[in-house]
Amino acid sequence: MNIYTKPIWKWAITILYPIFWYSVMTWGSPMNSWFMTILILILFCMAWAGVKEMLISTGLTWFVAIPCWWLLVARPDPSATAANFAAHVWIILVIYLCVVFLPQLLILTTRMRVMLYYSK
Repeated sequence: MNIYTKPIWKWAITILYPIFWYSVMTWGSPMNSWFMTILILILFCMAWAGVKEMLISTGLTWFVAIPCWWLLVARPDPSATAANFAAHVWIILVIYLCVVFLPQLLILTTRMRVMLYYSK
């Protein structure tokens, strides 16, 4: 399929993931849209070409999108969002690894194995 072989599609999908998370954290309310968030995450798992693209997207999310959100959106806000986030970032990372990262990795590798099996 072209989406998995053409570099422009691979990089576009890789870059869209952090943009999606920044948008959700800035303008969306994740608690009101869990179904839509999970659906989009599954679509990203189906769209990534491989584990390398997923790891790059995740790295960009944690090292670019989330700090940008924290500095530009959460910190200037007078509520305690930034302080709570900074104080609990370690537990957020543990929960993220267990609830988001590992299921994404399993979905992606399963999809890759199924596609490899049926391509033979």
